[in-house]
Amino acid sequence: MKVYLLLLLLLSTSGLAAQIEFPSLSPKGSIEQKVGIKTISIAYERPIARGRKIFDELVPFGAIWRTGAGNGTKIKFDDEVVIDDIVIPAGQYSLFTIPDKKEWTIILNSDSTVYGLEGYDETKDVIRFKTKVNTTERYYESFTIDIDLIRADSELNISWENTRVTFEIKTQTDKSLMKMVNEELLAGKVKDSDVLAVGADYYYFLNTELETALKLINLAIDLRKASWYYDLKIDILTSRKQYEEALETLKIGMDYVKTNPENWTEERHQRASEEQERKMKDLLRKIK
Repeated sequence: MKVYLLLLLLLSTSGLAAQIEFPSLSPKGSIEQKVGIKTISIAYERPIARGRKIFDELVPFGAIWRTGAGNGTKIKFDDEVVIDDIVIPAGQYSLFTIPDKKEWTIILNSDSTVYGLEGYDETKDVIRFKTKVNTTERYYESFTIDIDLIRADSELNISWENTRVTFEIKTQTDKSLMKMVNEELLAGKVKDSDVLAVGADYYYFLNTELETALKLINLAIDLRKASWYYDLKIDILTSRKQYEEALETLKIGMDYVKTNPENWTEERHQRASEEQERKMKDLLRKIK
């Protein structure tokens, strides 16, 4: 009987222990960010300062670092990108760094299976370059990697304590998009008017390639009439300072809206008419 009770006690305590989970001292973190039309994914472990002096003590200056804890940091690109003017093919890489007081060396290594620095092979480095160190007002208790979006490109930030280093990751999205626009949209291979209009709106919003935007919205209108197509064409023409053409388009759009082909409510129809009247006055002032 005593043996039975002892066995039952051991089983119950082992089951209880299995339910207890202690927090990781370096919790796992991850980022998956769409940049332009490409995706950057990062997996890393986030050590915490916990009152320790980090750089030049816990992380020595002048020595290669796994850039995080545990398994180190892995970065993945679903398509080729450009870093420091070097084309980096699609794939997953280990991210190593060599911290120093005024600048860091950033390293991407093609072997993403290494654990930390174990098995690191310098001959497999895809790129090495230097970036300046910045001091932050904010204190980063946890090691942090984040991505800032700059139009269709990005900046990767590595931050800990009051230290931050940054480097650009260029996606070449504009180049890829223009190739697609020329070969597919402007060549007449796409017959979806909304796709054409969205392309025009993209360039208008960025205030770039407005001639291409105008061609795209004209193709959209040729395929289908829509009030927002006319509005977008007016905005593009106005941005190009083609005020008389914008005025002519506005008149066509006003005639289109009067018939209410899109079955708007009376309130929405009234708002649209008032907005057209406002644009009419604005264009007339610009023409004078």
